[in-house]
This record gives sequence, structure tokens and C-alpha cells, in this order.
Amino acid sequence: MSINITDIKQYVYCPRVVYYNYVEPVPRKVSFKMEYARSQHFELNQKEKRRTLKRYNLVEGKRFYGLSVSSEALNLSGKLDILIDTEAESGQRFYPVECKDTDGKIYKNIIYQLVAYAMCIEEMTNTPVKKGYIYIIPEQKAHLIHITDNQKLYVRKITSMIKKIIQEEYYPEPRSKKRCRDCEFQRYCNDCDLPSLEAIKENDKLLMKKLFG
Repeated sequence: MSINITDIKQYVYCPRVVYYNYVEPVPRKVSFKMEYARSQHFELNQKEKRRTLKRYNLVEGKRFYGLSVSSEALNLSGKLDILIDTEAESGQRFYPVECKDTDGKIYKNIIYQLVAYAMCIEEMTNTPVKKGYIYIIPEQKAHLIHITDNQKLYVRKITSMIKKIIQEEYYPEPRSKKRCRDCEFQRYCNDCDLPSLEAIKENDKLLMKKLFG
């Protein structure tokens, strides 16, 4: 079973998004925000083709847009916004870039999505990927992200937990009360008494212990 890399981002935001996408699919409307984000991505790609790599602190390289990447070992696949190939013979050659239309904050779910892309590129090219970029569209700024072994380990754990949700039809706890208020799936959850953040974290620890010992 192949997991879409966007599921990594969704799981970190809230595991129930994965549940409602796979186990109990529910109707989803394309919001204005989603349409706007798509148009912003298209406009960015057009501008990127005319720009240098100065904002990435790279001298030269080729850019590939909407590149399909995958990992057979991790059963992951997805479409990366931009891949920069510096054609370097030593050091890091390939740099993944994920573009986001956000308020400027670098959220953890976006970082782990980038890490998953990096892991796919490593497997596909047999080269190390220890750095990547998150490009914040409103800021027109590329943020350098250092990719660590601990982050890669956590992505592996997330993929195992996603598979558990899908295969065992496991109904996970919501991530936090704050996120529930703005979530498009709130009307389907109907939790009268949402758990505290501490309880959610403890539930995650117990689940990981069950999966990995």
C-alpha cells in the first residue's frame, strides 16, 4: 500500500484527516482557500522559471517542477513542487523545495512533508539529502531546512501509524482542540468532550510503543 506524502503532513496536523480520507471517506468541498493556493502555485512556477537561484544561496542548477517522487522501501509517493539539481559532483546535489501559501510560520507538518520528499529523493538518486527549502509564497522567501536523522525516523513511524489507521480502521484521537475549531471535518467528529493536549500526546506515545516497542 503506497502512502501519499501529503498524508504525512495531514497526519501531523491531525490523524483523523487520514481516517476520513481512507477509512470513512466523507464529502469534501474545494474551498476558496484551496483554489487560491493552486493559483498561487501556478503563478510562482511561472516566475521561478525566470529567476536565478540566489534566493536559495545556490549559484546554478536545473529546476524541475511538479516532479513525481517515490520510495519503494517506505511505500511513499508524491509530487514535489520543485527539485533543484545543482549537478554537483561532491556534497549535496539535489535540493527539494516545497512551496506553501501560509502566514509565514514554518509548521511541523510542512517540515515532515519536506523530510519525506527528501527521503524519496535519497532512495531514487542514491545521494544524501540533508537540506531542503520551504518557500513561503506571500513572503517570497526560501527558508533553509536542515533534515536530521531523527526527523527521518519520525517519518518512518508516521507511515507505520498511517498504515495502522487504514488497515485496522483505527479511529485516532484528534490532535488538539484548537485545530478542531477550524477543521473541515469537525462536523463528522462530533466529540462532545475532546481530550486535553496532554492526553493526546500520551495516546501517541502508547501507540508508538505498541508499534515499535
